[in-house]
Amino acid sequence: MAERRRKGPMEAAVASALAAGTVAKTDAGAAALCRRYAELMDNAEPAARYADSIAAVSSALETLAVLDPLVGVDYAKHWEKIATALAEHTVASDLGPKLLAGLSSLGLTVAGRGAAKGGTTGGTPVAAPGSAANELAERRKSRAQRAGLDGA
Repeated sequence: MAERRRKGPMEAAVASALAAGTVAKTDAGAAALCRRYAELMDNAEPAARYADSIAAVSSALETLAVLDPLVGVDYAKHWEKIATALAEHTVASDLGPKLLAGLSSLGLTVAGRGAAKGGTTGGTPVAAPGSAANELAERRKSRAQRAGLDGA
């Protein structure tokens, strides 16, 4: 029987948000993508662009550990922490904004809920699609473009 994998903190938070929110069946793909981003963030590995450098330093530390085990083991512990931090930072900076956008599109963030309801996102009023306020804004924009007042 396959061993059940334990969810990391980001996966657990996304699973909780998805369970608490109302996600339409048509948004199942976006929800799955959010779950995958969270899983990748929890299981961060160094980016390929750093692989050669990480391998070179790791090899040098292995050699040092053979020559001077006390010093080499100590440096190896520090290096492991640095490599882990680099991996986590890289993955978070690459996937964090994508995960946030996905959760927002599903209405699982304050900004996403505000945009869906015609509320605010970060203090900026947003008209709900198809609302009278949105229609009025579109007419004003169109009129300004026809009059050459759009700043273009």
